[in-house]
Amino acid sequence: MKKKKQSGFTLLELMVVLGMSGALIAIGVPSFNAMITTNQLADITNKLTLSLKQARAEAIASGRDVVVCSSTTTDSSSEGVAKCSGSAGNWNKGWLILVDRNQDGSFLESQGELISVSTIDSGTTVSITPGPFVPLGLTNDFSQFVQFSYTGELKAGVAGGFQICSGVSGDGYSRRDITVSVSGQTNFEKNTASANDC
Repeated sequence: MKKKKQSGFTLLELMVVLGMSGALIAIGVPSFNAMITTNQLADITNKLTLSLKQARAEAIASGRDVVVCSSTTTDSSSEGVAKCSGSAGNWNKGWLILVDRNQDGSFLESQGELISVSTIDSGTTVSITPGPFVPLGLTNDFSQFVQFSYTGELKAGVAGGFQICSGVSGDGYSRRDITVSVSGQTNFEKNTASANDC
């Protein structure tokens, strides 16, 4: 009788492969999480920067005041639901862009003044801190809204800004700084000074 040759892995080979796989996962998961956080920081910074630029362009094009405001609700599924928060600290939920079409000083979706809705995923740890940042010369209070006049300039007449952080303590991720000049020009930069990490 002929012996059949068995094929397969020995227990030792299987344990070596499992050990190597575990080591690769242990190295790869933190790197993957860091990549996700970095992408979230970049995405939210880009979204807010583009919203501020869009609002300024709309103010100039329409000849009306335009506001970018923090919002507790960014639900625009039914008329009149999306509205400015009216209180500080809600930029982390999202923001709205509204134009004062009838020049009554109020910005309401129910009056057809909503231009754009931006939301932030509730699962993100990224946080947005609005100015003022007095030591940096950014004294405009952006805690509730940023308002552009029909000329494209900031209505308040003083510069302001935002700081965007990862929300993970002691993480070493560079803070993102968005600044809006008196003329309404919006810029952002990755603040690479380690003292400015979030």
